[in-house]
Amino acid sequence: MALRRIELRDFVIVERLSLELQPGFTALTGETGAGKSILIDALQLALGARAEASLVREGAERADIAAEFDTPAGLHPWLEEAGVDSTETTLVRRSIDRQGRSRAWINGSAA
Repeated sequence: MALRRIELRDFVIVERLSLELQPGFTALTGETGAGKSILIDALQLALGARAEASLVREGAERADIAAEFDTPAGLHPWLEEAGVDSTETTLVRRSIDRQGRSRAWINGSAA
């Protein structure tokens, strides 16, 4: 399951970010404080890590994270059984409000 794209809005210190990844090996590099850990934290959150109000950027009402993955063939039956549309890609989205409550979606269906 390869990550194709990740988008952040009002997450920690990031106002907006859209990052598209190409097939193959990808390495995140940069100086200390460049935001590498923020990207990893956002990906973990999209995949189910515990949400906290402190993850919402100061002054924002909510943080949104979206991650798009290639859908491996073995995942199609599981998605269909769960009532989620199964396509070539799987879009996982998570939203956290100022109170720390979160909502999640897989391909547009509440999860």
